[in-house]
Parts: sequence; structure tokens; C-alpha cells
Amino acid sequence: MRTIDLSKYQAEAGLAGMLKKLQGSLSYGYSWQQSRKSQEELIEILGAVLGNECVLLRDVNIPKVPRPIPLVLITPAQLLVINPKSVQGFFRAEGKRWEELGRNDEYRPAPVNLIRETWLYQKTIEGYFKQHNFSAPMDRGVMIFVSPETVVESIRPRVRVVQADGIKNFARELSILKPVFSERDFRAAVQLLTNPRLPLKSKQPKVPAPDLEESPAIPEPLAKVDEGITKVARKANFTRREWIIVGLLSVLLIVVLIALIALITFTL
Repeated sequence: MRTIDLSKYQAEAGLAGMLKKLQGSLSYGYSWQQSRKSQEELIEILGAVLGNECVLLRDVNIPKVPRPIPLVLITPAQLLVINPKSVQGFFRAEGKRWEELGRNDEYRPAPVNLIRETWLYQKTIEGYFKQHNFSAPMDRGVMIFVSPETVVESIRPRVRVVQADGIKNFARELSILKPVFSERDFRAAVQLLTNPRLPLKSKQPKVPAPDLEESPAIPEPLAKVDEGITKVARKANFTRREWIIVGLLSVLLIVVLIALIALITFTL
């Protein structure tokens, strides 16, 4: 499986890597770092099953959409939008509802609806392809939990839910599906997502790109997608604890810089 990292803040060693992580967290929220770690765990498992005919794209940036799509897997049979997660606990996925098990052993709506989040990622890719008059064989969005300590009770959810013990079987299913993509369309899908761009101007009516800002000019179904992604983006805001972590990292960075300056001055 070929993996292409499209993140603006790819991991690097040393001080540069710390700065990249800090920039990414400030841009997308602390959950972005968790998503990157979940991606790496999932890539290791999928890569052991899927061959080089499959391409996995990380952090796909769609024009005018502030938050990247975590993973897009393109196989000869279909294109899948994947939302990897490392949260732990007991959950229930039913239709559009995402619930977690509380202390009183009763399910209640979770603070972040991961089903809706995954569905919105899927609709964003669909809307982007529609803007370019391109169609691809796509299934439902997939939410994959990499932690074996996550248990999900699924009751006909809007997106596909895969638990840690089912990841390899999920990959095997993909590997034996009958190819549908033509070679030309496969390359076109990869090109559109690795080099995202707005559609060329034409005299034909245009479909606006999915945007996080609500706009009455955006037609259905993209209006619903935009509204939902806005809510997802708001959920990415730092909590008080996350701001404290960011603050401590900033202080640590300043101390390191001061130490380096002092060392250079003393050497001279």
C-alpha cells in the first residue's frame, strides 16, 4: 500500500518537529495530534494486507475547508473516506446517533457525534468531486477504532463502524473486491486529492466547494454539509486543559531558544 502524507505539518525530528506539532494543534485543535497517531497505527495494519495497487492519502486538504480529511483510501474497487479514532470505552452507534456509556450504565449522547463527523468528511469529498464533474465508486464513510479497549454496539449506523479486532478482516475484504476503477479514473482520483484545486471558471452553473461558513447561496445538499462541518470545527476548539498544555509547550520552546542563544553567545 502506497501512503502519501499531504499534511501541511508533517512530522520532523527535533525542534522543527515540535514547532510543526504546535502549528498543527493551533490550526486544527488538539484532536489533530490524536488523529495523526491513530492514522499511524491504522496504516501499519492496513499496509500488511493491502498491496501497492492501493493508495492511502493522509490529511487531505480540500479548498475552502479549514480542517483536513484524515484518511482517503483508493483501491481498484472503490474510494473510502476513513476517520480513525483512538477513544476508549463503551459506545453505541444507531442511525445518526453516537452515544457513550455513562457511570449509571446508561447510554447518553457523546459530546462529539463521531458518526456525523465521519459522514461530513464523506460528503465533503463527494461535493468536491461533484465540483469537478468527477464520479468515483464510493461506499459509506468508515469509522475505525484502533484501540482494543473500545467496544461499539452498532445498530444500522449511518457510517460503517470497524473495531480494532476487525481491521484485518476489513482490509482483506477490500483486497478481494472486483476492480471497478479504470486506470485513468484511478489516476484522476489520486490527482484531484493530492493536488486539490477549485474548479475552472465556466459559463455553466457552478457548485460551490464545501465551506465551514454557513451561506444561503450554497445549494442542497452542500448547505447541510457546510453547517455540520462548522459544528465539527467548533468542537475542535481547545479546552482549558489543552490550552494549558499548549502554554507549557510554548514556555518550554522559549526556554530551549534562550538556552541555545546563551550557548552560542558563550561560545563566541
